[in-house]
Amino acid sequence: MFDLAPLVEKSFEMWPGVLRIAAAGPGAHGAVEVGIDAAREVAASLMSDAELLTRGSVDVLPRGLAARDLLEAVRELMPLLPVEAMPPLLVGLPGAVCDVVLAAMRGVDDIEFASATLCDSSAFYRAGTVSDDVLAGLPLMAVEFLRGLSADCVSGGIAFGGAGRFFPISGVADLVATLGEGAGISALSAAALADAMAWPQARVNRRRIVDPLVAAAYADRDSVYLSGVIPPDEIWETLSKGMRVASRLREKRILIAAAFALKGRGRTAGPVAGDRLLRFGVSEWR
Repeated sequence: MFDLAPLVEKSFEMWPGVLRIAAAGPGAHGAVEVGIDAAREVAASLMSDAELLTRGSVDVLPRGLAARDLLEAVRELMPLLPVEAMPPLLVGLPGAVCDVVLAAMRGVDDIEFASATLCDSSAFYRAGTVSDDVLAGLPLMAVEFLRGLSADCVSGGIAFGGAGRFFPISGVADLVATLGEGAGISALSAAALADAMAWPQARVNRRRIVDPLVAAAYADRDSVYLSGVIPPDEIWETLSKGMRVASRLREKRILIAAAFALKGRGRTAGPVAGDRLLRFGVSEWR
């Protein structure tokens, strides 16, 4: 493991919560300051861009770099999914913010680790194997997923979807984790995979969405919740629905890896070891 300078961390409040920035290595302090400056620049247009994205159209012109980059990612993803399977564009915006911030941080010399996390998305860079103390810059679930990935995955974006996450889903996934080249595309992919895991007996969730931007983005969509027990064979079939979409995205190099969890069962795609994902609550992986 590298003998790194102490982890340097800062946070910045922006929609939909708190952006957390971390870096390690000799250039860590400079990288974090650059990340904060990038966050301030993104924040200046974030809310107006978020409102544009709630309309669901790619034919808009956002002011900020994060939203513009996100639309490029969306154009890659759209041909690979049926129109009805495309998640709301807003889902990818927190991840796109992380991508912009991380890109700025990586312009600083002498960093061995850097990360930016907002909502359920994280963008990261690691120069080889890093210690647990350094990985403390990421949320615990992202740390575990990163540990389960091949050491060849030195940078990219990790995102999570599923029940209880910030954005609603129309599938029944307990948890979906994705790794792509960026956090924005990973977030959109995680939402698409979670939605793909549909189960016919799930009930529509009519609870009010508190966040007004999310409510606007999901105005014409139903979210669901589980009621009762899913038979084991139907659990595996539901997981397979997500896997089929993941395989398609991996073939087109949109995704690098993914992991799915539902009722104690799990599936993985790509270079990630399921038996290392203890927090996913899975007792049987396939």
